[in-house]
Amino acid sequence: MDQPKLERLLRLMKMLTANNSLTVDEIADKLGISSRSVYRYIDTFRDAGFVIKKTNNCPKLDKSSPYFKDISRLIHFTEEEDYILKSAIESIDENNGS
Repeated sequence: MDQPKLERLLRLMKMLTANNSLTVDEIADKLGISSRSVYRYIDTFRDAGFVIKKTNNCPKLDKSSPYFKDISRLIHFTEEEDYILKSAIESIDENNGS
């Protein structure tokens, strides 16, 4: 899987676990992809063992899904930590591109 696809998959995971209620079309618009691609990514999560539930036509990643607790324990950053980590990664990318 190439980096842009992985990034979209992670952004989708974030959207599906957030408290906002987005339809598949809204998610597709935010990610800049087709609704069909969103459904494919959702199927990827299902194939990996995650449970996807729909409420009012809005898909959500069920927090009782296998691995969800493990992932949230491993990847929990404050907004400040998130900003610092993102800045560091961008700095590395810029240095490697030169």
